[in-house]
Amino acid sequence: MTPTELTAWTELQQLAQSAPARDIAGGFAADAARASKFALEAAGLQANLSRNWIDGAVLDALIRLAEQSQLPRWRSALLTGAPINNTEQRPAWHSALRGSVGDAQVTRQVADERDKMLALAESLRAGARRGSTGAPIETVLCCGIGGSDLGPRLVTEALGTPTGAARLRFVTNIDPVDLEQALIGARSESTLVVAISKSFTTLETLQNARAALDWLASAPGVRPAQQFVAITNQPAKAIGFGALPENILTFADWVGGRYSVWSPCGFPVALAHGAAAFRGLLAGAAALDRHFAEAPLTQNLPVVLGLLGVWYANFHALPTRAVIPYAQRLAKLTPYLQQLEMESLGKRVDRDGQAVSFATSPVTWGDVGTTGQHSVFQFLHQGTQPTPVDFITCRAFEHSASERERLLYSNALAQADALAFGDSVLGSAAANPHQVCPGGRPSNFITLPDFSPQSVGELLALYEHRTFVQGVIWGINPFDQFGVEIGKKLLAQRLSGTAAKRSGN
Repeated sequence: MTPTELTAWTELQQLAQSAPARDIAGGFAADAARASKFALEAAGLQANLSRNWIDGAVLDALIRLAEQSQLPRWRSALLTGAPINNTEQRPAWHSALRGSVGDAQVTRQVADERDKMLALAESLRAGARRGSTGAPIETVLCCGIGGSDLGPRLVTEALGTPTGAARLRFVTNIDPVDLEQALIGARSESTLVVAISKSFTTLETLQNARAALDWLASAPGVRPAQQFVAITNQPAKAIGFGALPENILTFADWVGGRYSVWSPCGFPVALAHGAAAFRGLLAGAAALDRHFAEAPLTQNLPVVLGLLGVWYANFHALPTRAVIPYAQRLAKLTPYLQQLEMESLGKRVDRDGQAVSFATSPVTWGDVGTTGQHSVFQFLHQGTQPTPVDFITCRAFEHSASERERLLYSNALAQADALAFGDSVLGSAAANPHQVCPGGRPSNFITLPDFSPQSVGELLALYEHRTFVQGVIWGINPFDQFGVEIGKKLLAQRLSGTAAKRSGN
């Protein structure tokens, strides 16, 4: 049975034609308790969902859609390590990386991999790790792309200024400029190169790693292999590339790239902020996992957020959603979510390979606040295409000793209200039609208590589970990404064709 055949789907189609559900201002006028009625909390995160195109009837129907889609059964399968990634015949068990599971062997394997990674990070932070000439390691260059870069880079920035003896640099783009800029000020004898690739065949990562190792080799006395670490699921390929066995960190094949920051791929986080911070990140994500597993569907924040995403994409035909974090530390959140959501949900067939007849992934986009207020907010307030917005900020900013942090929080609230209520928040409608902001634009207002590792872990796990919920409703597999592979195959074909042409074959 497809989602469109469910009775709740038909009910939601009818509710979507209801004017009251879209009248945000009218909803507040009719119910003084609306703000508290549509407020949820999950492991310290708080979300005000009252500025949405919803009422009690819509929320009830969305919950019935989740139940009829067997979301509780799929949730259990995800969290217990069932092979729900059916196209690749394996689990998507990233939750096992951050919490206790019933499988003793998996628990031990995860702990061993984590301990080895943390030991390396701590030795570098303490200045104890030395290069092949005896010089202390001062710079660590992390080569990765996609999930091997976006998650670690986001978390590293979100947790604030790095500490420790070694400086962390990232390189992801195959454009030589990216590596050149990353190596500014670095010295060959005191640089460690780290390549993060699950398959250890990722072109961009290996090209950058090879170029960095060649740079190391150009310095007298430097032995590149001793200053090279590989993080992968394919240690044999890493050895073939030139890595020493003792310098390889591994993780299980059920760890997907965009879910890998919790694994040894999160090495940059541990290097920048320490083992305790990395463990705190895991603890925060585990707390959100428990909320997702145990909270009733009506009070389950990732469930309700996922259902709202379905509500707008499928019943209001809104093709995009914006994510606007009002915190510079979360500047990388939107590109991280672009991969998480669009790579997971950008599918045209269901789990059984049948073409779907409805929209799946909306386009995820956005900018950091308040920067975005001076660019994209014109579109949000007056454009012809209403766009749901996630405002994300820190509750501590509201009463911060810093005036700029207080202003940041106030800006986020003001923009959320302006989108919801339009000119009415100013007391009267604009007389000039060019100035009219009609309001009625939906948004979620999500706050972290602070920027501790625990809070950041909760936020990332929240969006992971939100994405999973939408995949369940749409009946698609959110854990493969075959669309990414076609470009790689075509490149290989073009390169082999060029080689053959040059050789006269």
